[in-house]
Order: sequence, then C-alpha cells, then structure tokens
Amino acid sequence: MKKLSAGLVLLIAAFAGFFVTSCDTNSGVSSIEVRFQVAFPEFYAEPFAENAEVSLTSIERNETTVQTTDENGFTVFGNLIPGRYDIRAELSLTADQAFDLTGTAEEITLSVSLNNENLIESNVDPILLQLRGSVLGNFVFKEVYYTGSKTPAGGNYFNDQFHEIFNNSTEVLFADGLYIADVFGPAGQINPTTQPTPFQFDQDHVYLNSVWRVPGSGTDHPIQPGGSFIIAQTAQDHRDNPDLNPNSPVNLGDADFETYNQRDDDRDIDNPNVLNMERIYFTGGFTWLVPVFGPALVIFRVDDFDALELVPVPDASPAFPPRVKLPIELVIDSFEALQNPQSGDFKRLPLQLNPGFVSASGTYTAESARRLTDRIIDGRRILRNTGDTGEDFEIIPTPTPRSFD
Repeated sequence: MKKLSAGLVLLIAAFAGFFVTSCDTNSGVSSIEVRFQVAFPEFYAEPFAENAEVSLTSIERNETTVQTTDENGFTVFGNLIPGRYDIRAELSLTADQAFDLTGTAEEITLSVSLNNENLIESNVDPILLQLRGSVLGNFVFKEVYYTGSKTPAGGNYFNDQFHEIFNNSTEVLFADGLYIADVFGPAGQINPTTQPTPFQFDQDHVYLNSVWRVPGSGTDHPIQPGGSFIIAQTAQDHRDNPDLNPNSPVNLGDADFETYNQRDDDRDIDNPNVLNMERIYFTGGFTWLVPVFGPALVIFRVDDFDALELVPVPDASPAFPPRVKLPIELVIDSFEALQNPQSGDFKRLPLQLNPGFVSASGTYTAESARRLTDRIIDGRRILRNTGDTGEDFEIIPTPTPRSFD
C-alpha cells in the first residue's frame, strides 16, 4: 500500500470536487462536512483501521468532537464550523490484534496528528490519516550455518560459516551499530573432561567470547521488512576455489559483511569487495570460528560497550582472556545449538532468555539451522519468534543464504 502524505491529501481535498455547505442556524456561519479515512501503517495485514478514534479540536473555540471509524476506516464530521483544527486519530491494539495484523504479539497504540489545519470547505474525497506507532518486531537470526563441510579429500572445512540476520519487524531497520557475539562455553561432552560453562549460575547475563559490530553512521545499511543481511566468516565463493573447498554448499562472495581478523601473519582472508565487521573484542584464533559442535549467539545493542564488565573465567589461567558480561535485557535475539539432544546440561544461554536448543547430526555435515516461517502477510514473510531456539528453528540438510528454498 503506497503511503500518502495526510497534509497533501488535506490540501487536495480542500480544492477538489464539489463542496457541500449548509447554514448553522445558531451561529449564522455556513457549516461543512468533512470525511476522514484512517489507515494502518504500511506492512500491516489490513489497509484501513476500524474503531479508530478521530478527534477534531477547534483552535478558536477550544472544543473537541470525537468520532469512531467504521469497518473501512471512514468517519464523517457533519455540521462542522469552518476554521483551524488540531486533528488526531488513535487506535490501541491488544497483543492478539497486533499479532493478526503484524505477526508480532505486542500491545501497541497507533496514532497520527495534524496540527493547525484549516478546514474551510466540505470534502467529497476523504482526508487520509495514516497511523504510526513504535516498531513491532526486530532483527532476528534467520539462519546460522555452523557445522562446516567436508573437503574432497575428507578433510574438515569451517571457513564457510555464516550468520544471516532478518528484519522481522513492520518497519525499515538499520543494521548500523548492531553487535553479534558468541557465548562462552562448550556445546556438550566434547571429551571426557569437558565441563559446562562455569557461568551457568548467573541467569541474568551472558558471557561473550568475541564481539563484532556492523559498521556505519546510523543510516548506512537499511534493511527492509522481510529483508536480511549476511555476515560471512570468510566472504568467498568457497565452491569455486580449489584452495578453499569445492564441496562447500555456499557461495558467500556476495555477503554483506565479513568478520576479517587482521593479523600480522595474514592468515585470515580479506575480500576487499565486502565490508568488514568492526572487531570489538576478540578471543579467538586466526579467524572467527564459532563451535562446529554448536554455538550460542546473541545480537544486541549497547550505547557504551566499554562500560560492560570484563569477568575472568573461574579457575582459568591468568593468561586466559576475560569474558564480556552482557545483561540479558540488552539482547535483541539469541540462538543456541548443542552437540546432541542429550546435551541440555551444557546450555550457555539463561533459561529465561532462551530455554531451548537445536542440534545437528554431527560436525562437518553441511547442515544448517534455519528459523521457521510463522506466516506471510501481504507478501512479507514473518519468522517464528517465541524466544525458544528449539521451537523456532529446524535443522536443514544444506544452507539457504538469502533464501528459504
């Protein structure tokens, strides 16, 4: 649905068509009839809003008249005295109503205001009032490809890992400044001495290994509703390079960003045609390798990253880097994969943040974890988002970057 400027529609309505006037016998002033139509924001399932409250407040007389829209979003103010008015439309939605319209179950109040508008003649064509409100939904993980693949010689290959982040909201979101990080702790009983993360006692924070941030000044990377962007470990066409892995299932040469880890030995590969993520805190090796047994990941925003606490890992060597302590209320979305279905004791994410997990059939299987589709509204895909990885994701046999096929 194309957005219209309510002010422009008002101006057109004031001069277009034929106008109906009558006489207000009490004041001796000719009255007018003005029609309004209230519309939902773009990307909502329905175009027009029923039961929206429209109020006109006369600036000269300080009098307010209120009416409610019908099932097509229309309302008519008759016997209106010409003059200047403040116009407002408002509609509150329950969580269930918002879910039906947007795919996000969250209470919201929508509104729009036009101030000091000159209503001087009747209008046949309605004045369009398009509601606005807070963004419903946010960025979520669409796909996490972490298992890696096998080379033609039977070797293990992990440079083709990627993370795809999806705009699951009703508005354009900007990726600029978004953080992504992996969470400390093993994914399961990798060897006989493996122990769960010692931070399991803290259910109010996650403890981060390496942290990256999307570059940009704030509006450089707009992501449309239903759109996504890809962060590659190594932004290459892994299939088409004999020095990489012809058996890899992915071409990441057109990724939006890559996590290039610049070092003196140049072991990581930099694609000059793909923007590098900003390396904020790093505890890995020569590249950002998330566990092929299963990572825990978060995306978040924070105003002052340097203000976050660095915490030593209990019983670790003093040379072992501390981990970043992040309050869970800053987390926008999270994902967790464990080694196998029996590895629940190794969860790294607090249960109140994300109680579930998925697991692939093994390592280097080229399997990927992809979020399920909840519904499609007016062509916009909405991904399931219960906050539980086990409910929201499935393991698929091969990755599907930028796709659901």
